[in-house]
Amino acid sequence: MLESSKASNIAGVILAAGEGRRMRPLTESRPKPGLPILGRPAIEIVSEKLLRSGASSLHCNLFHLADRIEETAAEWEWPIVFYREHELLGTAGGIGNMAGDLAGFDVIILHNGDIVSNIEFEPVIAFHRERGVLFTMVLSDSGPPASVLCNPDGEVTGIGAEGTAGSRRRGYTGTAVFGPAALDFFPRDRGGSLVESLLEMIRVRPGSVAGYDASHGMLWGEIGSPESYIGLHRRILIGKERFDPLLEPPPLPLYVADEARVDPGAEWKGFLSVERGAFIETNALLEECIVLDGALVERGAHHRKAIIFPEGVITVKG
Repeated sequence: MLESSKASNIAGVILAAGEGRRMRPLTESRPKPGLPILGRPAIEIVSEKLLRSGASSLHCNLFHLADRIEETAAEWEWPIVFYREHELLGTAGGIGNMAGDLAGFDVIILHNGDIVSNIEFEPVIAFHRERGVLFTMVLSDSGPPASVLCNPDGEVTGIGAEGTAGSRRRGYTGTAVFGPAALDFFPRDRGGSLVESLLEMIRVRPGSVAGYDASHGMLWGEIGSPESYIGLHRRILIGKERFDPLLEPPPLPLYVADEARVDPGAEWKGFLSVERGAFIETNALLEECIVLDGALVERGAHHRKAIIFPEGVITVKG
């Protein structure tokens, strides 16, 4: 937990309502924040990170397969409150829907439910407080798409727009820190995007949105697409990148859950991740694959760059 936050009042917000359309058909039966990374559901990694960062309570919006996320969270004793949306409200609408409960906190850490990183929030919170801004976006020169414009002083001047002289374009990491005064710019009882709310802050109160540069030494990954999900496993299992204390890379580029079974006659190349309840039969050959919980890889099957789950297989080209 943050030493400087012991006397602070910090909340964590997890955005987990999305439908995961880029991950279909996998996300038709399981929510994206519930997808495992080396045996850890993404929502567990994010929740534990926020709690380590000083959050005394967690607030999470839900829509798609909400029951599944709540079931996953029930395995831990997190101080978490869920907000079910009857229709997708978008990032800003989701935050606005929580505003009544967030207003009493000094600092709010925002985190997408499909992001993992080694970003430390203590310096972000210190930067946010020092600048005295409404909203601090955690930005990077590498990883996320570069869509946020900053001037040399770190002030966010635009998002997705053409830059002015001296401005620099960086990527938004899906994490941020903001104060309760920013809640006035998030819509209530209707949908809205984060970009719209931030641009309104910039218009009404110039200089109220800052960008914290987390580029140096940052490890960042997301599981929003089959390509990125497989790529993240490759980076951990082969590259031995340490995104989070819960994602310690094993010695070999191989992860097999305790409850999984791999026949001695099966083969793998590159890397292999096998979640609990999965079974790989003899003479199967798997190259850079993720085998999710409960999946069966039949005798003699050959998969390359694939996500294998009980209802089907997603293969990534290239």
